[in-house]
Amino acid sequence: MYGVLPAIVSHKRLILPQLGASGISAHKVREASGFSVIYGPVRASDIRAFVSSGYRATKEMRRVHFGFTDRMILIPNDFIYGKTYLLAGMALILLLSGLNTSGLSLQRMLDSGPGMMMNVVYAYISGIVLTPMMLPWIPGRPFALKGFFAGFGLSLLLLVFHRLGNNYYETAAWFLVITGLSSFLAMNFTGSSTYTSLSGVKKEMKVAVPLQITFAVTGLVLMMIGRMKV
Repeated sequence: MYGVLPAIVSHKRLILPQLGASGISAHKVREASGFSVIYGPVRASDIRAFVSSGYRATKEMRRVHFGFTDRMILIPNDFIYGKTYLLAGMALILLLSGLNTSGLSLQRMLDSGPGMMMNVVYAYISGIVLTPMMLPWIPGRPFALKGFFAGFGLSLLLLVFHRLGNNYYETAAWFLVITGLSSFLAMNFTGSSTYTSLSGVKKEMKVAVPLQITFAVTGLVLMMIGRMKV
């Protein structure tokens, strides 16, 4: 690519997004290509004005917004990124739905499987959609904690509509699984936001991931027990 640029443009400047600065070594770009890096405005729509002003950015051009619309734009990316977790979770829950004291029952899978898999979808939506939508209003600063609260609120709503199983074991299991999964998926959103730094993400993961795993494993064990008692 570097060899092609001189044939396309008559200058030696690369305008890069302001928010890309943390991941780009300007001196290495210059050494490899001969092009100087200029960190432009946050938004591409301001590039024309930035160039016209002699490559000077105003305070507004440097201002980082992360409002409702900005968060909604990022949801499809995170939705696709996490689809593997969704499919794996649905497949596992489908198997668990068929458990009984004699082993696996295809009929029980057909009867209970769809509803139980939908709970996994709800957990997925909680972490991927509800958390970024409600981000400023959910208590706590860590995304993992925000995802937990979103999942807990969703679990309460599902409980009201009798969607969390047929006994106390299954109900407790779903609370753990939904909150744990929602927390994990919400934490993945940190890489798309302006709320956290790399060191903050690492610190958050060190605490949150073991708890999320504990919630998931405990929830699955309780779910297996609950399915045996139905």
